[in-house]
Amino acid sequence: MARVTNAAVAVRVARLLEEEITSSGGKPGDFIGRRQELAARFSVAPATLGEAIQLLRSRGVVDAKPGPGGGIFVADRSPFMRLSDQLLSLREGQATVADCLRVLDALDAPVLHDAVDFATEADVEDVRLLAERLEASWGTPRSAAANWALHARIAQITPNELLRSLYTNLVDYIIEEELEGATAPTTAERLRTHLDFAAAIVSHDHGLATSALERHRGSSMAAVLP
Repeated sequence: MARVTNAAVAVRVARLLEEEITSSGGKPGDFIGRRQELAARFSVAPATLGEAIQLLRSRGVVDAKPGPGGGIFVADRSPFMRLSDQLLSLREGQATVADCLRVLDALDAPVLHDAVDFATEADVEDVRLLAERLEASWGTPRSAAANWALHARIAQITPNELLRSLYTNLVDYIIEEELEGATAPTTAERLRTHLDFAAAIVSHDHGLATSALERHRGSSMAAVLP
């Protein structure tokens, strides 16, 4: 039980330290303090302070330098670490359904065209089966899950790791949080659009992909949300 409590305290200390760095406008290389001083300031054991520092180091927030003149310093964070933090903020409820859907709409074109170019036989078979499942469930409570499953599987085809990660994580977030308003009406036109996504991949047809994308932008929830 003590180990759980110490871990929770370490997380709280890490959060407080990061808030201090952010609110003070800390710049890379700025001195934060020595371990003993920080442990005393937060009234925690050295081991707990060490866990907090390790959490911040793993996320690129601070650097720890040993020896004389050493201590804890603000790290020079890479753009990818800052992007990671922004994506993590989704978990704290800072993204609305409109935010997520507009970003997904913007990413649909590169995701689909990459799928047309790079789909393997296994990818094509998966996409075909998911399209059939979507068609069979259309207009039922299962259609939303089938729709997102198709989108996510298409995104898994792209060799662009950043694009794939952004897209699939946004889809996962929408599904897990059950964001209200994330599902558009189940019209015949929208079904045909999604089936054409799959057909474009199966036939490696960029023209059909472009046509489907145009129709998708006009009928998606992002087009009507404020």
